Amino acid sequence: MKDAALLKQFVPEFTHLSISDVHARLGSAWEWTVDALSESAMRQLRADAEARGFSVEAMSVGAARPRLKLPRPGSGTVGYCVRFAPAFLEQGHILATFGPAGGAVSIARETEVPETFEVPSERARRFLEEVAALDPLGIPDGATTVIVDGLLLECLVQEDRGNHRFFACSPRPDNDPRQYGFVAALTRLAMGAARESRTGTYLERVFGRLGRRLPVKVFEETPRRIRLFGLLTSSDAAALEALFASVAPEEAVVMDLSNLDAMGTALHPLFARFHARPGRTAWWGGRTAARHLVAAGIPRDCLHGDMESARAALGSGTVPRPS
Repeated sequence: MKDAALLKQFVPEFTHLSISDVHARLGSAWEWTVDALSESAMRQLRADAEARGFSVEAMSVGAARPRLKLPRPGSGTVGYCVRFAPAFLEQGHILATFGPAGGAVSIARETEVPETFEVPSERARRFLEEVAALDPLGIPDGATTVIVDGLLLECLVQEDRGNHRFFACSPRPDNDPRQYGFVAALTRLAMGAARESRTGTYLERVFGRLGRRLPVKVFEETPRRIRLFGLLTSSDAAALEALFASVAPEEAVVMDLSNLDAMGTALHPLFARFHARPGRTAWWGGRTAARHLVAAGIPRDCLHGDMESARAALGSGTVPRPS
């Protein structure tokens, strides 16, 4: 209502409306946009908005940007959204909606057309239970310390009981458990829906900057594939050791490091010990992964540039067994 009152003061199309009407017009949107302004009108609108504490973004006509909007209050559909600004990555949004027509999750990035995926009913139920346990309408703002390589977040909730917005910066499960839980639940839901599309790869890199849970996926394929992605640091050592210990000594596996951003060199001995087990291991990754794996002492003939060649090497038995 405060934002509506301020917008009414200087937005021409709102001046004749009541504050309640402006509020209803905007719903729970975090932004108001207007297209095709003259330069003088744009400058005046920007000056008036910034004088009242709003942030303004001016764009050229035809420029693309991700746009995801929460459902209107009273529509019978609930919505949960996070807008994230990761260091060294493009900004994006995740929006999950659930209503009479079912569940869906949409992902938008600055440089890509938004993608929307259906959410199966059982997965939707688990997500809603996970979020409900956090009391999302009461989640406060998180810590405001800015981390150089962190993740700035704006989160929005639209439920029948009301709507709510809160902010966080690189929340951790120990310091900001509710903020972290909300964002992590949305990100996992989106990653599961997007799978291995380009959007899914982007979400993995975002998730790698969220808290300090080991960024890993395990695919029950034949042979089994273990995917490590994002950032791996020395603080992941214990979780990484537990992951490696969960693999049977004789099992053949594909280690998927194709979306690895960086790795702490202190982790190299863990990878070397894992590779030295009796079972064959094919490593799939790009230049970043190859540089670290070679430095860890893993032979180059165990490294592959795509999943097909890694699987083929294991299937044909051409991956050398550790001596």
